[in-house]
Amino acid sequence: MTAPDPAEVVHRHALRLLATAQNGLTYADDPYDRERYQEVRRAAEGLLALVATGDLREVRRIVALDTGHATPKVDVRGAVFDPGGRVLLVRERSDGRWTLPGGWCDVLESPAEAVAREVREESGLTVRVAKLVAVLDRERQGHRPRFPYHVHKLFFLCDEESRGEPDPTEISAVDWFALDALPELSTSRVLEPQLHLAHTHWHDRTLPTVFD
Repeated sequence: MTAPDPAEVVHRHALRLLATAQNGLTYADDPYDRERYQEVRRAAEGLLALVATGDLREVRRIVALDTGHATPKVDVRGAVFDPGGRVLLVRERSDGRWTLPGGWCDVLESPAEAVAREVREESGLTVRVAKLVAVLDRERQGHRPRFPYHVHKLFFLCDEESRGEPDPTEISAVDWFALDALPELSTSRVLEPQLHLAHTHWHDRTLPTVFD
């Protein structure tokens, strides 16, 4: 039996502490209770800085943006394949690596609407969202670097309908790749097994959705 990664264990406990503190600060009225929850939050921020970003000020900046009851963020990714089975990838300007088009799901936007928008913005392709391939826990999938918040990743199979021009703000290139000739992936966003999973669902659309 493989021993758990100590940094991963610390990260998971820190996320739990942070969620407990955020929920406490959301619902507690007693000033003494609020002070205790603030202490718990500061401790969680320190732990997350150690195992995630390495920057305590950045962790505190991100944590301060999230208010209300603590819930996971939703990241959507769209897998589009050409008739030969090549997958559509986009190159992120932030790290120069490749990923499935996608991003955060916005308020008042369904996951399917979000992934269609992201694919259109980042690749120029208008797509029909065909099926939900997987709902995965980013923490359990082993993405790096670790984030100071919890993320659920939704992978959709999409069919190309038309082509246009991508928005070059965040993306520097768009291309199609065979799965046995993939470029360097932006592993913060997508992992190679996830591409193979989407490809399997492209071959057989009757397969059930995979979930953690």
